[in-house]
Amino acid sequence: AAQGRHREAIARAREFRRIGADITFLEAPLDVDEMRAYCDAVDGPKVANLVEGGDTPILSPTELGDLGYKLSMNPLTLQMASVRAIEQALTTLAGGERPTELTSFADLQEIAGFPEYFAAEQRYATDDA
Repeated sequence: AAQGRHREAIARAREFRRIGADITFLEAPLDVDEMRAYCDAVDGPKVANLVEGGDTPILSPTELGDLGYKLSMNPLTLQMASVRAIEQALTTLAGGERPTELTSFADLQEIAGFPEYFAAEQRYATDDA
C-alpha cells in the first residue's frame, strides 16, 4: 500500500539521497506498514513527524528506531501540553484557588534569559540616569 500511495515520494527521497541529502522525510504515512516500507526503500537517516491527532502513528523512540528512523519531530506536543496546563490553571483560578503545579519565579527568569538581560543592562548602564 505504501509503495503505491507514496511511490513518487519514495522515488524522490531516493533521488535526494543519491544527490547528497543528509536526511529524508515522508509526509504522513498512515500506518506502521507504510512507515516500514519507506524506511526499507530509502537508505540513510530518516525523520518521523509525530503530530497528536495527525495521520502518522505516534510510536516510541525505540519503535521508530526499529523501523529505521533516526530522528523524530514532535512539533505540537509542547504547545498542546502548554494549552492544557493553561486551561487547568484558569479553571483553578476561576474556582478561587491558586494553581499548585507552577515553576518557580527563579526558574522562569532563568528560562527566559533574565541573567543575560541583567548582564547587558549592567554593560550598557550609564551614570547619567
